[in-house]
Amino acid sequence: MADIPEFRRHFEKPDIEKLFSDGFALPEDFLFGVATSGYQTEGGYNAPGKPFNNWWKWESRGRIERSGEATRFWDDYEKDIEIARSTGVNAFRLGVEWARVQPSSTSGLIPPFDDKAIEHYSKIIAFIMKAEMEPVLTLHHFTHPLWLGMDFWLDRESLEHFDPFVRKVVSDLNKSLIEKHGLRPIKYYTTINEPNALALGTYLIRSLPGKKGIGIHKSGRAWGNMLAAHCHAYDIIHDLYEEAGWEEPLVTYNTSQLSIYWLDKFATDLLNARINEVERADLADYFQGSRKSWDEEINLCPEVRKASILSRVLERLLYEGTERLFSLEDFDNAIDALYSSQLEKKLDWLAVDFYDPFFRNMIVFPTLDYLLDRGARKHYFLWNQTLNPQALPHFLKGMCLNSRGIPIVLLENGMAYRLARGRVEQRRDRATRDAFLQCYIFEAMKALKMGVPLSGYFHWTLFDNFEWGSYEPRFGLYAVDRTEGVGKKTKDAWGVDAGAAYKEIISSLESGEQKRIVDAFTNDY
Repeated sequence: MADIPEFRRHFEKPDIEKLFSDGFALPEDFLFGVATSGYQTEGGYNAPGKPFNNWWKWESRGRIERSGEATRFWDDYEKDIEIARSTGVNAFRLGVEWARVQPSSTSGLIPPFDDKAIEHYSKIIAFIMKAEMEPVLTLHHFTHPLWLGMDFWLDRESLEHFDPFVRKVVSDLNKSLIEKHGLRPIKYYTTINEPNALALGTYLIRSLPGKKGIGIHKSGRAWGNMLAAHCHAYDIIHDLYEEAGWEEPLVTYNTSQLSIYWLDKFATDLLNARINEVERADLADYFQGSRKSWDEEINLCPEVRKASILSRVLERLLYEGTERLFSLEDFDNAIDALYSSQLEKKLDWLAVDFYDPFFRNMIVFPTLDYLLDRGARKHYFLWNQTLNPQALPHFLKGMCLNSRGIPIVLLENGMAYRLARGRVEQRRDRATRDAFLQCYIFEAMKALKMGVPLSGYFHWTLFDNFEWGSYEPRFGLYAVDRTEGVGKKTKDAWGVDAGAAYKEIISSLESGEQKRIVDAFTNDY
């Protein structure tokens, strides 16, 4: 595989000493965390007597693996949170699953909320707080209750159910935290996880469940409805906190980093339009200027893997096709929600998920082995993602354009090994998770020193989880052995002590001791 360069640390000791000189210090409230989601970790979905979500048909028909017990977080949350804390993190991202707190009913009526489920979530969040970690709560992470249908985000009438869900969950969780646990309200929210990836995955790539066909405009309408729902959720959360007299919350949405402006940065620019004093009639010109600035920054990214000429041509065609087919009309619902709101602001912080953002690296030319391997066809890109940490500062800088200095958090960053036929395979680029963490956090700190208002880094994920239809991709700091139940290990799937690597990187940066930082970024684990 000559086209896959070996992944290794791209810096030497003098580079580390230079970066962490001149009084370098982490911001006081910098968050280091792990990121998780409900459906991927909790277990207990889409089985008799359990909550059903929109992945039920794919599970029941054998199109994907059964999610089953996942990582048993719903039951084992105390042990899992303690393990997270042992890595030295001070933040924990988790989600509330709508299908669990408003489960399906056979009555034909809108199902009631399950107060016991909401209270269980409050216990989880309280345990995170008492473990001295900041909870970062996601309200929608790729799933919704089955009773809302497969194409919830295309149905404007169904969207009205999202507002009461947000109001109920946010209100009840915080009242429980205050009244039953003696704690404060939740500070950080992300309303909807990766709307761009969810819309494109459902209605263009067809990697996520949906029924109503494919198309760029269908994707745009779903994405636009998600952005409208974010605007509503932002207002609801801020109104609830103001009415209760609680300290102001910090609300955002997170985006999957993609190099093409109209498939990523456009949405953040839309949500920031009013704080940039852009009138509705001037949006088109505003986006064109923003696209130019974005492209200039992203074009500075180094290339660590030489893409084929055909891959580059296909990427260019996608870029030009997106530019030509993109229509603001698909986002009318979002624009209406933005400009009708009493609150100009719609993002209190920026949240980005950074994996491989370049489409030229995602284009797969199938071999016979690839065609014969069903698992490889479905998730090939996950364990073959090109690792390009040097591109990270450029994407962080690009995302901060038009954002008036609000802080940015790297809410997901991770790499996968593959478990195939009972054996963990070495990555084609020979990357290991300790080197991965060292390289990406090095570049994150470089961005911080360059002036990017970076206020957090989260690794995806804590344990190998249910990665949207398969247990083959292994993203965890800690491995899970599924040969008999859910056996959690002390190292990652390749046998690297990734938790120890993460802990030492975090503690060395917090200490500010240069020799310790050098060791943390060069040791093998």
